[in-house]
Amino acid sequence: MLEQGDLVTLEDNKEYVIAATTTLNNIVYVYLIDQNDYSNFMFCSYDQTDGLYEIEDKELLQELVKIFTKQLTKFIDTME
Repeated sequence: MLEQGDLVTLEDNKEYVIAATTTLNNIVYVYLIDQNDYSNFMFCSYDQTDGLYEIEDKELLQELVKIFTKQLTKFIDTME
């Protein structure tokens, strides 16, 4: 299982940090940020058998952004 803070190397040979994870309808989603270029990020679904797939559905992306924003805001608040 992928967890926040884990590093993954994708097919582009870049390392990404898992910034956040969530599960919707029994599907695991992850927010990835390129650890060397923070402007390079992506939202993916994750399957233990098939790996990571970038999300392209705009409605799903909007929902994931809201969820991940709430998660990261809570995380930042605990650091204070």
